[in-house]
Order: sequence, then structure tokens, then C-alpha cells
Amino acid sequence: MGLGCSWYVRFLIMCGFFWRIAFLDQRGFLSLYCGGTSNFTDSSNILWIPDSSYVTTGNATSVTSIEGITPYPFPLRFFPSSKPKSLNCYRLPVQNMSLVLVRPQFIYKNYDGLMNPPSFFVSLGTAIVTTVNLTIYDPWVEEFIWPVSKENLLFCLHPIPGGGHPVISSLELRPLPTGAYASGIGNSSNSLLRKRFRINCGYSNGSLRYPVDPYDRIWDPDQNYSPAHLSAGFNIPIQLDVLELKESPPVSVLQSARVLARKNILSYDFSVSSLGDYYIVMYFAGTLPVSSTFDVLVNREVVRSNYQVKNMEASAVFISRNRIDTLNITLRNISYYPQVNAIEIYEIIEIPMESSATQVSALQVIQQSTGFNLGWEGDPCYPVPWEHIGCEGNLVTSLEISDMDMRVISPTFSDLIYLKTLDLHNTSLSGEIKNLGSLQKLEILNLSFNKLTSFGSDIIKLVSLKFLDLQNNSLQGTVPESLGSLTNLHLLNLENNRLQGPLPQSLNKDSLEVRRSLPFFLHFNMQCPIRSTLNPDSTGDRF
Repeated sequence: MGLGCSWYVRFLIMCGFFWRIAFLDQRGFLSLYCGGTSNFTDSSNILWIPDSSYVTTGNATSVTSIEGITPYPFPLRFFPSSKPKSLNCYRLPVQNMSLVLVRPQFIYKNYDGLMNPPSFFVSLGTAIVTTVNLTIYDPWVEEFIWPVSKENLLFCLHPIPGGGHPVISSLELRPLPTGAYASGIGNSSNSLLRKRFRINCGYSNGSLRYPVDPYDRIWDPDQNYSPAHLSAGFNIPIQLDVLELKESPPVSVLQSARVLARKNILSYDFSVSSLGDYYIVMYFAGTLPVSSTFDVLVNREVVRSNYQVKNMEASAVFISRNRIDTLNITLRNISYYPQVNAIEIYEIIEIPMESSATQVSALQVIQQSTGFNLGWEGDPCYPVPWEHIGCEGNLVTSLEISDMDMRVISPTFSDLIYLKTLDLHNTSLSGEIKNLGSLQKLEILNLSFNKLTSFGSDIIKLVSLKFLDLQNNSLQGTVPESLGSLTNLHLLNLENNRLQGPLPQSLNKDSLEVRRSLPFFLHFNMQCPIRSTLNPDSTGDRF
């Protein structure tokens, strides 16, 4: 080895040393000990803290019969709310990070003595990321890679009707290298990755993680995925140039390999179980004193032809496959012992677009005006719409609030411009109907059982209105002629108000049904019959 090359290798070793020291302080690590009451440090020198500062719901309990798990007894947090839309959320700080690994662990172990393991949904941000079913695996561990776009990330558990109470035992947050896994996440950061497999090829002494991997990824041995006819694994402690790999796989993982010798193919079969889109990362490192060449096939299709691995160099192949439910990875020999050092396989999950900040802000103001905590947290539409709210995509199109003391229709309602249904019956509204003129898409408006006294001028601006329920208010004076300009209006309910005089001729339409209490219109114009419900005993049925 020449002087220049020798210096370069020493430089890489030194860089690796200081790089490792820089990360051993666990900067950005967050390890939550769910339901716990005090801090503790595990055998890897990772500090664990109670979760109470990051979650506002749920009850703490513990399990006393899990062997080999520290601390003992093992704490848990469960969420007993029976509402299908209840939000049980952790707010995780991710400021100053661009990419994070989120790893929750869920344990039941009959903590409640009922022998009824729960199942529930899990969401990150606006995306439902998995369904946990503790009747299948207990414990259940998941791992996600999330592209950071805000200072906080909502991690939530959602009950399934009849599925029991969601439960969680630990939640870990780890920063990942900037730019890693970019081709799987996408340039617009509209996808996240759910880990399905991460294997250390050729290694047989258990799983590796922190501090071997300073980002605390877990690398499992590959024996469960490699057919028996493959060669034995190799482990060669050679220095490798990994600077070009943004994923920064641990050098010790790249030093082990599954090497193809005296065979034509090296093949792995993975059970991905469900139809989906998958992202594959394959790592190759030249640990042998030759440069091997081979074809890479996924599900029998060549994705890299004549791929070459050079001595002392590390490289990676990134592959995406859409709508598959089986996964086979094969290396086909061309020359000099093809090998693979590590494989990561992720399910690609789309992140739904968030609702606009204008909609969110308007709804927060409305929540305050009700005087109640409606449990509105995160995004109003995803992963599931908030209670009292309906959505089309990321647009709030329905708001139904009743039996609350709102008193006035505040100006913030005008920001919900995509509303098609607005139901504010029995909310103590009084005075004039106002602040609704911008709702050009509104089709159903229910303001019944309030104390409104005036039609105002906004109603005639609701050009899409089909159903208008104003029964059981205190509306005074005459019915405005301008209501006839609402060409889409099919039902107008004016029962039980204090209105006087005849109905205007503009409402004399076959397409319009007007419901009214007979005593208020004894002097209507008999020459302008109005199609309506003339029932003196009407109780003011709502639409």
C-alpha cells in the first residue's frame, strides 16, 4: 500500500472514531418509558424517562410477569376511552431534525387479567401507519421513518370498536442522517417508511443496535430468510469507504456478508403478507480481495445488470416496487463470488395532505367559543376526522355542533369556505344571522331551536343552499323577498317563529317546499298559492 493510500485509510479510521464519539452522547434520542414514574438507564447506557410530559390521556399500570425485561415490574399505559374517534396522542419534539426513526413497542401480557388482547390503529401525523393486533404478537414492535416538516410529531393510538383498550409500553425517537432513504420517501416528503425487514447478512450472533449503530437501528441476523443451500456467512474486519452512503450503515454490519460460492444464484424470500408498495435498500461491500460482478433480480426481474462490487468500497442499490405481495431477491453470478452485506425492506405509506392552517385556526376558535374541550388535536381530517366534523380529503365540508351555548355566529365561520353542511341547532344563537356569506358551497344550514330574531343579509349569498331550517326561533317581521333568488333551495322550514304577513311571491315554486305554522300567515295572499305544509298541529319537524 502506497504512502498516500495508507494516509487515506488512517484518515478514514480517525474520522470514524470522532464521528462515533460525536453520536454516543445520544443527541436527539428520546426514550419514553410509558406509564413509568422515574428515570432509568439501560444496559446500552440509554436514558429512559417517563412519558407523562408527552401525553395527556391514558392510565398507568404495570405487568409483573415478563421474563428478561428491565425494569421489573414493567410499566404500561392504556387508554380506556370507548369513543371511536378518541385521540390518544403523544406530541414528540422533532425540531432541528430532518428525518427521524419512531419505534413504539406494545405489550399486553394480560395486565388486566381479562385474557383479551386488544387491537387498534396507530397513526403518525395524518397517516394511519399500522394496525396492532396483540392476539397475534405480544409484544408487538413497529418502526417508522418519518420526514420532518414541523416542530412536533403527533403519534396516536385509535381504538377499534370491540377491539379493547389501546396500550403502549415504550416509544423511542431517533434522529437519522440527513438525506437518507431519499428515493423511498420522495422529494416532496409525502411518504413515510414502515420497516418490514432489516437484516445483517451472514451474521449469526443475534441482533445489533446502539452503540454499534449510532442511530440505534436494529439489524437482525439473516438465517430466517436465507434458504439452506446458501454458503456460510463471512465476517472480515476490513476498513471500508462508506462516505458516499447517506444512510451511514455501521461498518461492522458491512464487514459481514453472505457470499455466493460454487452456486449460480443467491436468493432470499421475504413474506410481505399484504399487497403494497415497497422500498428495498441492498448494501454491498468489497470485503474480499476481488471485485465481483453479478445481476440483481427482484421477483425474477433484472433490476441491476452486471453490478460490480469493488474491493474496500461500499455501495448500495435502491429499488422500489409497487403493488406486490411477494418478494424474492436474487443475486445471479457473473464472476468472482457475488455477495450481499445487508438488506432493508420498507413499506411505503402515503402521508395525506394536511388541512390548511386557516381551517385549523378557525376550528380552534370555534372550539373555544363552545366552552368545551372537544378533543380537537392535530389535523381535523386525517388520520380520522374530528368528532362533529366531516371531510372530503383534507377539506372540512361538514360541521355539526348542537346543545352548546355559543350565542353568536362568530366571524371565524367565514373561513370554513368548503362547508357543505352546517348544523348549529340549539346553540343559544341570538340576534341576526351573519358571518356566513362566504360559504358559497353550503347546501344544508340548520339554525333551528335558537333565539335568532333577524334573517340578516348573508343568507341570500348562499347560492348553493338546498335546505334551510329556521324553525323554533324568534324571527320577526316578514319573510324576505330575496330568499326567492336561492334557485337551489328545496326546503325552507319557518315553523314556530314570530313572522307576520304573507309569504313573498318569489317563493311560489314547484321545486320549493315551505313549512310554516298557520297562525303566522293568516293574511297571506290567496291569489299566490304557495306549495307548503299547512298543518296546524305541526311540531316543526327538522330536516
